[in-house]
Amino acid sequence: SPLQLLVNMDSRFVLVVLSAVVAVVIGQVPYVRPPGFIPILSQQFDLNPDGSYIFNYRTGDGSSRDETGALKFPGTPAEAMGVQGQYSYNSPEGPVSVQYIADEHGYQPTGPNVHPAIIKAVAEQVAEARAKPLGANY
Repeated sequence: SPLQLLVNMDSRFVLVVLSAVVAVVIGQVPYVRPPGFIPILSQQFDLNPDGSYIFNYRTGDGSSRDETGALKFPGTPAEAMGVQGQYSYNSPEGPVSVQYIADEHGYQPTGPNVHPAIIKAVAEQVAEARAKPLGANY
């Protein structure tokens, strides 16, 4: 009978839809952190009204960074941001640690992991920058 055919078709349709829903639910994989996930253990960023700031973080793999910055010579043609900080991490070759200053004389990295040629080149550039008057075009 046509009614029986409609009931059978509806039952088959419901069965197909129900099977699809069950397959989707069974196929859902619970969230698992990727093996390379590294948690952030602590972080801070404080920005002050005068533009100075403090920034740092520590991660679960031993990486860290600390930085402070403040405006130097505010309101003058020589106005510049002065930044100092450090970062460290573990590489396959061993621990890496770099300290730095970045100011009107440029970026100046130091530390046991900075190649001596880079330190020498930076020192020469800083000496050249210091010989020019502040605010001069470079």
